[in-house]
Amino acid sequence: MKALLVTFALLLTGCASASSRDTRMAMSFAGGGSARPAAYRDPHSLNRYVDRLMGDGRNWRQHGVYIETLNGSEPLAMLNENAEFNPASVIKLATTLAALDRLGQNYRFRTEFRVTGEIDPQTGELMGDLILLSGGDPSFSLSDAQRVGDALRSRGIRRVNGSLIVVGAFTCNENSSTSVSANVFRRQTKQAFRQPIIYEGFERYRPRGLPLLTVESDSLLNIVQYLNAHSVNAMADMLAMHIGGAKGVQRFLVESIGMPRNSVYISNASGLEVNRMTPRATVSLLRAMMQWLSTHRLNPSAVMAVAGIDAGTLRGRFTEGAFAGSVVAKTGTLHSTDNGVAALAGVMYTRNRGPLLFAVYDMAEGKRVAHLRRVQDEFLKQLMLECGGPTYTSSRGGIGNKDRPRSRLILAN
Repeated sequence: MKALLVTFALLLTGCASASSRDTRMAMSFAGGGSARPAAYRDPHSLNRYVDRLMGDGRNWRQHGVYIETLNGSEPLAMLNENAEFNPASVIKLATTLAALDRLGQNYRFRTEFRVTGEIDPQTGELMGDLILLSGGDPSFSLSDAQRVGDALRSRGIRRVNGSLIVVGAFTCNENSSTSVSANVFRRQTKQAFRQPIIYEGFERYRPRGLPLLTVESDSLLNIVQYLNAHSVNAMADMLAMHIGGAKGVQRFLVESIGMPRNSVYISNASGLEVNRMTPRATVSLLRAMMQWLSTHRLNPSAVMAVAGIDAGTLRGRFTEGAFAGSVVAKTGTLHSTDNGVAALAGVMYTRNRGPLLFAVYDMAEGKRVAHLRRVQDEFLKQLMLECGGPTYTSSRGGIGNKDRPRSRLILAN
């Protein structure tokens, strides 16, 4: 605590105060884009951040930062801000905003179940098939499958003479593969199926059978809150299918938010594989997200985790008393693609400069990703101290220890 107070005293000279411009910093604008304001000066914390990266033997050109005030859009920290980096799972924020904009925060996904044939009252055998009509629910869970099995038994069905017919893309228990998910679902229902699973697309599906029940998901808002806090790839991939996949997310960023086409490339809506975004474009995404949230009278914690408080990938970061609850963000991690990535983007709350939108992209260069997370956290904490110190968000957590999103089962009449 004493060391923290000493550091605070040394830094309490005004956020982004004047400092000597290092040549490496002056060069970091390379790559085009908006010109830097003439009055901009690198904050002390940014210089120390770069010095630490270089002291670790890293190439400073493989790291990008862009931070600006929420009110007034004043740049406070810039490093390679117009260069393209792999944002990893930070891409999930783009998928989230595109889905909320297209579907609405209260949208619910429906998975319908139908049966063909009669039920033998003596044996409890369904003399036909169980049809699963997928509504593309990203959050369909093991407990949902178990409740479907219970509902089948309550209707007198003990086993199925025919097949489980899965229509459309389907996920269960955060598995991206429809076939894997279908097998997980079948096991969890504890139903015996005599025939193999059959897969159909909706373009070939002929409506048949009688409706038995429907599993209706939690609201989209609660789903994306969980998705981002825990960074669930399968959920993001399924969600993206409702908005045109990865290319649909990219079109949304360019056409709806106005990102320059050369500042973003998305091949995977969950952030896996090769994607590209500049730190400056990422902050544009965050600003659009904040505007959407404000319009709907929601806090950032409605879609991102509160560091040091909420369950998920940020639970163990910014945990110190002065900083817990001051950062609401989305993490991004890759261990092999592009030689490893550690990314963090969101909003942090400061005493003198108010909320700051930030994006920090660190390419691991084949070295330890975990170490870069600590370097990121230290940099952001030092910057908050330069800006008068951290303050708590208006909402101290939107998720906490909440379980998965909660669905409900609706029985047919």
